[in-house]
Amino acid sequence: MYYESITSALYTIIFWWLIFLIFQRINNRYPERNSWKKDITITFFQSVIISLLVAPIAFLLIK
Repeated sequence: MYYESITSALYTIIFWWLIFLIFQRINNRYPERNSWKKDITITFFQSVIISLLVAPIAFLLIK
């Protein structure tokens, strides 16, 4: 298992989700705005993918 517990994995996803959402909202202001629903959906999938990819890579590099 790459994460110590489910809560650790959820905290990781929430952390990355917030970071990506902030950057998504800042970067996509101009020339037209994206909807909150679109930004939340996109950044959620990005955070899940990052959480799934980073842990195994870090696990392989550390050991």
